[in-house]
Amino acid sequence: MTNESTTGNTSKCAVCGASSWCEVFSARDRLHPSGETFPIAQCLRCGVLRTLPEMSDAELAAFYPNDYWGEKENTQKWIRSSQREKTDFLRAYGISSGTILDVGCGAGLFLRALDAEKWERFGVETGPPAAQAAARRLGDKHIFCGTLPQAAYPETFFDVVTFWSVLEHTNEPRAQLEEARRILKPRGTVILQLPNAGSYQARWFGGDWFSLDAPRHRYHFNRDTLGRLLAETGFSVYGARRFSKTHNAHALRQSLKTRLRAGNSLTGRALFLACIPWIKPWDWMQSSLGRGATLTLAARLD
Repeated sequence: MTNESTTGNTSKCAVCGASSWCEVFSARDRLHPSGETFPIAQCLRCGVLRTLPEMSDAELAAFYPNDYWGEKENTQKWIRSSQREKTDFLRAYGISSGTILDVGCGAGLFLRALDAEKWERFGVETGPPAAQAAARRLGDKHIFCGTLPQAAYPETFFDVVTFWSVLEHTNEPRAQLEEARRILKPRGTVILQLPNAGSYQARWFGGDWFSLDAPRHRYHFNRDTLGRLLAETGFSVYGARRFSKTHNAHALRQSLKTRLRAGNSLTGRALFLACIPWIKPWDWMQSSLGRGATLTLAARLD
């Protein structure tokens, strides 16, 4: 993930506090017709990647389609199937009941996939339509529309706090984890899933990597940068995966399509079609070697 770059200054890194950055490449907005490009820069102190320019939460809201967080109604059977990767991760690490908060809960699909008899379920969601959809199913008192700090939950209230594909969207990842630490019970668990900026896909595709999702993804972590941030905010990692059936192969497919210009070139389309049978086995092999494109970590309070 290297190319010619220039050093510049911007606001302080929300991970380590440094203010010097090095632009490494640019990424195109994959969801907007204009195809606007955004610089991706690396912090010269901690190494985390960041999408520029800086944007407030209000400015970022304009880049999210109305259905980005999954507000559509679905059957309970479909919900359980679509969320199985997440619920299986909990079971794999013996997390089976308690009080749980899902940060960035969208329409509450993950929470709705949990057994209501074993879990007391809460969610935080910044998008009003998604928060309303979640509240219809889980109750107004269990869904907060706003940010995690704004929710102001009591100290040591939750057994588990989850960030499924959420931490990368925030301008303040350290503050999010510090708040999670405050509201977790002693030995409570935080679970995070996000794109792995140290993966083979990130290295191969650079600015064409589908999971950069600029400008919506603000910070891009690898295992080292995320692990350091967790340690500095009081957590110890005890479970990790780099394979995601939901995300990895899909990201590889879309990244290849972009890199080969499969939508604009007959040659590119032919090459892309030839690659399709190899996408899933290749990604599985790379993931098994620890190079997978999605990080899922479980960490508990020290």
